[in-house]
Amino acid sequence: MAQVPVSRIGGPATLDSLARRGFEVAGVREIDGALYAVIVVSPETEGTARPLTSAVPATPAADTFRVYQSFDKPGSGTRATLEAWAAADSTIHLDSIGASVEGRPILAVKIGPAGDDPARPNVLFMGTHHAREWASTAVVMMLIRWLADSAPPALLGARDVWVIPVENPDGYQYTFTTDRFWRKNRRLNGDGSYGVDPNRNYPAFWAIDDAGSSPTTGAETYRGTGPASEPETQAIIAFHAAHPPVVSLSYHTYGGLVLYPYGYRTGELPPDLPVYRALAGTDAAPAVQDGVPGSNLAYYHPGPGWHLYPTNGEYTDWAYRAHGTIAFTTELTSGCCAGGLYYGFEFPDDSSLVVRVFRDNLPFALALIAAAGNLRGAVGASGLTLAAPRFESLWPDAWLGLDAATPQPLSLTLRSGTGGTSFRSAQTDSLRRGTTRTVWRTDLHVDTVRALRADGTGIAAELLSLAGAEPLDGGWTGWTRDTQRLAGGFAWSTTRSDTLVSPVVDLRGRAAVWLHLWTRHRGSVFTPAQRGVVQFSGDSGLTWSDAAVIAGDGPSWYPMRVDLPQAGGLRGARVRFISEHDFVWSLDAVGFATDVSTAFQLLAGPGDAEVSENPVRSDQVVISWPAGTGTTRVAIYGFTGERLHQATVAPPTNEYVWDLTLGGQRRVVNGAYIVVVEVDGHRYRRRLFVARPVP
Repeated sequence: MAQVPVSRIGGPATLDSLARRGFEVAGVREIDGALYAVIVVSPETEGTARPLTSAVPATPAADTFRVYQSFDKPGSGTRATLEAWAAADSTIHLDSIGASVEGRPILAVKIGPAGDDPARPNVLFMGTHHAREWASTAVVMMLIRWLADSAPPALLGARDVWVIPVENPDGYQYTFTTDRFWRKNRRLNGDGSYGVDPNRNYPAFWAIDDAGSSPTTGAETYRGTGPASEPETQAIIAFHAAHPPVVSLSYHTYGGLVLYPYGYRTGELPPDLPVYRALAGTDAAPAVQDGVPGSNLAYYHPGPGWHLYPTNGEYTDWAYRAHGTIAFTTELTSGCCAGGLYYGFEFPDDSSLVVRVFRDNLPFALALIAAAGNLRGAVGASGLTLAAPRFESLWPDAWLGLDAATPQPLSLTLRSGTGGTSFRSAQTDSLRRGTTRTVWRTDLHVDTVRALRADGTGIAAELLSLAGAEPLDGGWTGWTRDTQRLAGGFAWSTTRSDTLVSPVVDLRGRAAVWLHLWTRHRGSVFTPAQRGVVQFSGDSGLTWSDAAVIAGDGPSWYPMRVDLPQAGGLRGARVRFISEHDFVWSLDAVGFATDVSTAFQLLAGPGDAEVSENPVRSDQVVISWPAGTGTTRVAIYGFTGERLHQATVAPPTNEYVWDLTLGGQRRVVNGAYIVVVEVDGHRYRRRLFVARPVP
């Protein structure tokens, strides 16, 4: 351990700068009237830390706490307490699922019926993978007691609820006797050093890179000699094989986060994202509130693990991959004390504060227990429910989420921006096959997409607008063009506090509207004020309301869908993107979309030529006619007889999209027009009125 004078790092507002340099901030101490940030120093960061720090000894923690109890302490230690509870309460059942490196039992508690009934779904809660994270064991011990004393009997009778209070008993005991900030287990490594990080030792994505875990024995995130090399990991794996959880939650400290897969690679999202979002919530509707007095957080930020930092060999990724478990990691609050400084790993030995943390997290735990009975009907603690199967992105990659039981769609039917019809296949792989959903992806970079339909599913979506900082994407203000784009030539980007504002889009006649975008960003979950806010206006920008919040680290492009049911039918729809506190943010492929598309309806019957709307108030109008066998000629005339536009359409396509922006260069003026379509010796005429709002 080492300590950094706060004066050297600029005070509490910049404690996050230490995390950006690779240090873990364990807490803040006052020594002789001066404030010090206590950091964890590994072999990789020792050289960087030396100029900032003065050494502090790894002091043992006296085993005289009120809330926190060591594993071995007679009478009141974790093991003794669990044994006493099991002896006195018929709803608490205690068992050992394995032994640690030093031979301590890894204890599992079952609350409710004694038997293990396959008809009852398993739910698992765990604490203390990392030895110094005492608050995690305190919270799960309170959870055991609350479930045994207060949970509805009908709920416990319908679930097999398990709790493993200490996954790493050797390391946990060591923090009480020798080194308060020890993290790993107590494996003697080949070079004489000690410890493997239990939460980097699981088989999923083990050692896929050296960013999410370390090959260095002395490092805090040392992953071990091989996947599941540690007896503690082996015990958890064996437990899952015998009692595969439908949902699970692993408590850690600290940060105020609810994390879920995937953590191993930035930008990778789980196919069961709708379930994770329903249960963990969003920044607009979070599942866990932070009620600790003085905390700098209002709620726990939910998101994929890489919002914090990449990890591999980690529990939630493994449980999700190996067993389809809807697995979460909760990083309990960092708390706050005088001056806005972190408690960090040294959360106070104050029963009222620890109970507050437990109470904040209890609704989420109960929502997980309830959801285990029916994941497709999951209702989160914030009231969110599971979204229906749908498109999550339309371009440049189509992401289609279908129920896991649904066969692969035969194909995707694509309507192009010029009215053409084509077909594309949809692909998936094991990473995108989830418990309730499978995500099918299609690369459409080279296509001009107006709408997509998943054949045989009844699911379709249509882009109503699309922009990406290209030269012809007019009407946008703010931010800068960046060549580090997703598609096309540019993306929007900002590295400072700034606002990007869209032009007005007319959504009259449209329903089930959503915002389509791809994003990437650099930020820190330890700086909650640093974030990106998405806002919507239905009155051309006179008033705005929050639609979504983006926070944390996300340096790789990923799609984001923001539902805007309130946007349907409005003529003055706009969005804006606000970077707060220099949140580094990039956006591409931004536009309004709808799940109710008319693009695939037969617009023309025998002997008719039809248009998609009349009068026309949008930027495009679809002209259709009875299908023929020959080439179709489409011409558009003004009422004076002047031909303004003409095009040819190859069979079998029987649609043409007239772009009223003329390629973004100028606008077709409002007024009356005549559409003439000639195909197979037939001539069809249609009067058309253009009445678009003046920008």
